[in-house]
Amino acid sequence: MIFHHNAWHAAARAIELDRTLRARSIAGVHVLMYCKQDGTIAATSNICPHRFAPLDRGTLVGDAVRCKYHGLEFGSDGRCVHNPHTDRIDAKMHIRSFPIVERHGYAWIWLGESALADPAKIPDLSAFEDGDRYHSVHSYLDADYRYDILVDNLLDLSHADYLHVGSFAVEPAEKTTIDVREDNDDVIVERLQLRCPRPPFVPSGPDVVDMRTIIHWHPGQVITFRIDMAPAGQDFPADESFKFYHIATPADEARTHYFMGLRCAGPKDPRADEAMRLTQVNVIENEDGPMLEAIDRIMEGRELMEMRPLVLPVDKGAMRVRRVMKRLLAVEAGAEHSAAAGAGHPASAEV
Repeated sequence: MIFHHNAWHAAARAIELDRTLRARSIAGVHVLMYCKQDGTIAATSNICPHRFAPLDRGTLVGDAVRCKYHGLEFGSDGRCVHNPHTDRIDAKMHIRSFPIVERHGYAWIWLGESALADPAKIPDLSAFEDGDRYHSVHSYLDADYRYDILVDNLLDLSHADYLHVGSFAVEPAEKTTIDVREDNDDVIVERLQLRCPRPPFVPSGPDVVDMRTIIHWHPGQVITFRIDMAPAGQDFPADESFKFYHIATPADEARTHYFMGLRCAGPKDPRADEAMRLTQVNVIENEDGPMLEAIDRIMEGRELMEMRPLVLPVDKGAMRVRRVMKRLLAVEAGAEHSAAAGAGHPASAEV
């Protein structure tokens, strides 16, 4: 599987990171993260270039990491700052460092060309920051299936009418339309359901409603959702009734860092918030999860289009995202090839 590195990926909830050395595989790259003494976050390769020992087993010496195997030390910029075995330090002893930015409660990492790492490209999750009117609850799952299978699932909400009966849905609407458009490298899916049963997650209101769901996909596999709801035949309210997000950060070819959250009205209520969080997680673990794991086993690492799937109208969003990803990966591969040719040697993968 080829991973897209020229994008901001959610690496961790910012609250997870402190002076502890945290290892995480992100898009096939072994990453080490920790907070420096000034509170900012550092991210480097987690692999010592000497014998490939994992650096997270080492210790912090100020803002440098000392390898537990042979004592080499690496600064937060990846440069080797101490070699206890000789006074010589050369370029082969350095490791990669990665741009990492804290925003919207997440640590966002850029694994590709550092010069392209524009923080303005970080997906806007400001709607999920705590404020006077709303607050959000957040969750994480170490998902045992590929990220692209999860993204396909999230962009096709028609599965809720069958897989999530009783939790998120009752039965299909009388009429459903899907509109897909691109905004630069983002994909936006608008799903309109007319005359459908009020979903179970809405405790009161008319029995028959119209629903409009706007799904916004970003290249780092960040997906936000907005659901507007109104009595059947009436205008949707100006204020969105329901917002949530799902983030499918690739770990490797078999696993996904699955971050999710939902916006709640009013002040924080620990008991109610935990109930909401568990409801969301339980649906994923008990309904989506087993199905996605089964699909992953059947696919056996093969690409979707390689298997010549039946494509239905409900797949419009997922197919558009795959098209955009193919284009972005081709651009990235072309840039890497050009850089390698200019350097006079073949491109090599960073670990």
